[in-house]
This record gives sequence, structure tokens and C-alpha cells, in this order.
Amino acid sequence: MTGPVLLRTTVAALIVALATAGCTSTGTNGTESTAPTAVTEVADDATAAPASAAPGSSAATPAGSGTTGGGSKGGQPAGKLATSAPKATGPTIGYFRVAQKPSCPSGTNINPIAGTPVVLEWKTSNVDSVALSVDGPGVYADNYPPTSSETLNFPCSGTEGDVQRHTYLLTVRNAHGKQTRTLVVTATVHEIKQV
Repeated sequence: MTGPVLLRTTVAALIVALATAGCTSTGTNGTESTAPTAVTEVADDATAAPASAAPGSSAATPAGSGTTGGGSKGGQPAGKLATSAPKATGPTIGYFRVAQKPSCPSGTNINPIAGTPVVLEWKTSNVDSVALSVDGPGVYADNYPPTSSETLNFPCSGTEGDVQRHTYLLTVRNAHGKQTRTLVVTATVHEIKQV
């Protein structure tokens, strides 16, 4: 006697599930059933955990879930919409800037004042590699972390009042492309007077 009761309970659960999804059962006497129904719930992270409810099984269909076959509308679970995987994006540079301005040496031969280096800092995201080039296409280093800084000597040459200029190029890459940002940093050259 348990078999017919269990079968009626399963059929009733399927009818409720189909009615919730907007479908109706074709059975009229309570013993007919439709084809087996696979129930899929889509989690917030777009991963699916399928569960099946077939005639004769004791698995109940969760309330609010639709079906992906057997007469559902459009194959989408009711309640939650399926989301596509996030699109792959290229690397980004949040900022690339001078954290400390450089200065050229000054003073006299008796009281010299050393120049100061330039400090560069950056913040990037979605990167596989971060490289820095100085004054040209050659790479100074290419193993930097996504957010970091680098202290670099600032060579100065010329006569009093000349402007020394150095160019720094930050290049970030990932499997979907690359992005670059350039900084041009200047400092005034000072003659070191002989006393």
C-alpha cells in the first residue's frame, strides 16, 4: 500500500512544480505523470547544482524552482535568472604617479648637496605582469607586484639652469591585452661651484 501513496505524493509534487513554473499536468486521474524533470538552481556565483526528481523517487522539487525540460517556459529556473560568466577584461592602471620629486645635486665642492632620487608609485588590477621602462623601450624590470613603488636614481647633466628630463613607462599585461602609462619627470640642473 505504500507504493501507490508514494507514487501519488511524487506525482503531486511534480504537478505543483509544473504549476509553479507555469505548466499544467496532462494527467487527470492522479496516477499519470509527465516525463522526468531535471531541476536546476542557479547560485549567485553562476554555478549550477542539478537535482533530479523522477516518478517513483522520493525527491521533492524545491518550491520556487522551475524546470529545464519537460514543458517549462524557456528553460530558465523560476525565481532566479541565470547569469553569464563575467567577461574577461584587460588589465587596468588605477594610477601611475610621482610619489617623490627628484632634485639634481647642488651646492659647492666644499659643501655639496646630493640630489634626491625619483620615487614612482602605481596601482593596477587584473594583471599578470607589471613592467617599468626608463628612457626608452628597454625594460628596467618586469616582476613588480600590481600595487607598489620604485625608487630610481635621477641622473643629472648639463649646465646651470638646464632641465634634465627622464621618461618612465609602466606596462601592464594579462591574457586579454596590455595597457601603458607614461610619466615625464624633470629637475633643474645646478652647477656645483668650486670654492
